[in-house]
Amino acid sequence: MTNARRGYNDAEIAALLAQVSSRCPLCDDPLFYRKLKRQYKGYEMAHIYPLNPRPEELIELANLQMLCADVNDPDNIIPLCNACHGKFDKPRTAQEYLDLYQIKSDALQQERQRSLASQYPLEQQIAAVVAHLHSAAVEGAESAELSFTPKAVNDKLDATMPPPTKRKVRNAVEDYFRHVQAAFLELERSDPGCSEQIFVQVKSFYVMQKRQSLPQAQVFANLVAWIRVRAKAQTLESAEAVASFFIQNCEVFE
Repeated sequence: MTNARRGYNDAEIAALLAQVSSRCPLCDDPLFYRKLKRQYKGYEMAHIYPLNPRPEELIELANLQMLCADVNDPDNIIPLCNACHGKFDKPRTAQEYLDLYQIKSDALQQERQRSLASQYPLEQQIAAVVAHLHSAAVEGAESAELSFTPKAVNDKLDATMPPPTKRKVRNAVEDYFRHVQAAFLELERSDPGCSEQIFVQVKSFYVMQKRQSLPQAQVFANLVAWIRVRAKAQTLESAEAVASFFIQNCEVFE
């Protein structure tokens, strides 16, 4: 018995296109083209694992993991430009399947992270902490102590954190830890208890990341993205500095 090709509604198609930013994930060409002042569709919805695998495909893809049991599920569908879809299907190879499997898996993970991040609040005062890094007052920040027992960054970062990212975190701690600390002290004076609330929220977000068994590099990236959105950070570096503070300050990574 063969599987019938399923149609996808407008919302599903929009979501699938958004996952790849409306560009072919294999060649990076746009999935729409403009002609005579009109936009036209230049893509097809591809099944990552084939809808009805041929005998040779069953052998080629044997023992390879699938994204979902239902091959018509949107989790097994990805928009490809017409040319790449043809090349992917004829003939389908194990390596090309694994490449597209990983692209889709990463897109689904990013989608889950955006949904997860939206569910975790972060006190709006975090914006003041990030903004503190852009102010002239940072240079003269006082070095009074908050109540915590810091742990060396090197002791907290494992093999799943690439050396360049480790260096980035260590440098951020060295350059900005006292400045972020001073910003929290100022926040605590004006709004007692707010800093502790932020620390609890960051810890809660980290625990949810940890439960997904993500590598440290991905957890750090997710934390930075969450802080950047919630704090409306002007730069990626400022969000990374605050995320690194929480690593040194023991809210993130044991």
